Amino acid sequence: MTKILDYVLIGCSVVAILFTCVFAYHVYTSKGIFTNSSATYVASYKDPNTGKDVNPFSLNYYQNYNNNGLEVLEWRVNGYSDQTMSALYGRGYQLVIDKKNGNKLYFCDSYDGVSWQSMHEYDETNEAGQYKNFYYVSINGELKAIRFDGSYTVTTEKIDGWKAFRTFGFMGLNLIFENTNFNIKETKTYYYTIEDLMLKFADMIKSNSVGTGDFVLPVVDLGDFIHVYEVDENGTVADKPIGADGQINSYFSIDVHFDKRGMSYAEQSMYCSVMGDNDYNTTGIDFDVNYWKSTVTYNITEKDFVSRYSSVDQGYYYALSPELINELKTYEGMEFNIVFDISKFKNVNVLGFDYHALNGLKVSSLTIKSSQQRDFTLLVNSLKDTGLTEIITENVNVVNLSGMEIEL
Repeated sequence: MTKILDYVLIGCSVVAILFTCVFAYHVYTSKGIFTNSSATYVASYKDPNTGKDVNPFSLNYYQNYNNNGLEVLEWRVNGYSDQTMSALYGRGYQLVIDKKNGNKLYFCDSYDGVSWQSMHEYDETNEAGQYKNFYYVSINGELKAIRFDGSYTVTTEKIDGWKAFRTFGFMGLNLIFENTNFNIKETKTYYYTIEDLMLKFADMIKSNSVGTGDFVLPVVDLGDFIHVYEVDENGTVADKPIGADGQINSYFSIDVHFDKRGMSYAEQSMYCSVMGDNDYNTTGIDFDVNYWKSTVTYNITEKDFVSRYSSVDQGYYYALSPELINELKTYEGMEFNIVFDISKFKNVNVLGFDYHALNGLKVSSLTIKSSQQRDFTLLVNSLKDTGLTEIITENVNVVNLSGMEIEL
């Protein structure tokens, strides 16, 4: 008899589990979680004018680590100008990050993918997410539209004063009959701003493992901020984005330039403008006219170098970025002095100069110093074509693998 009851109970349990699964599937399917959910991936596509692949987004971030300029993040949207996909349209945003006086956001447009119109301060107080413009992109050769219309909800609680008054006003009798929770929950929906997204970009770039320089982030989920929409054969954009009510992962491929220095002149900008000033320059160097009649000194420090981690040697080798070297090489007659202070790097194993660290930049003097005695390695060709014959050292033992005869 006991065994029969056990079998009956097991049978009832199986039926209950099956019923629960079927019911759950029905509920979730009716909400579109199974049938409509998918992810979108906007990778590179062709520039119709050049035939070259372009990523939908580009970022240019100057962190101002050395406090010699402005902390600036630029975001460029590379989209097609219309449904014909015959030309690229560029929308550029520039966020000047100033924690003391407040951030400022600017924008400009390009209709040929090369030149940019005048930059203006951006005000999105009257542009909620659902009213923003669409940008046209290509996914697997098919026209799609993207829009910056991500939102989030905030729930707050406040006291219902009238309910509290009624409850305590009748000698507490209502405590027996009413719910005595006097809080009212209120949920509001807010749309993310362009500044919200750009600050997320800045945090993302600073925390990435690639380091400084130029690189591509191939799979970046921006589903909280940006949604992808279907476009029909007539060019009409769908009312709702792809996926279940827009709650979807939207992946993008992004070109990134990351420099720890500050933005100090207009030519560092994607748009050759800083806060709308095409002549912005706080360097003391005229980047448009080669005017030197006598020698001008330019001092380079460890802050101007970028690093490469060596898993073999368990430390970092340093080199000037190609952008800085190319920039400085354009000025004939300028004297470059380098002071590399290892002590300025905290909790970092500094190994030395990388291969082609100075890449042929003519250097007048090089000083390598440290607060404590240590080794510093010059890898092969690290000083090639620099013209250096002597290195000034302070508490540093130079391991010279550069291939050059250097007086120490």
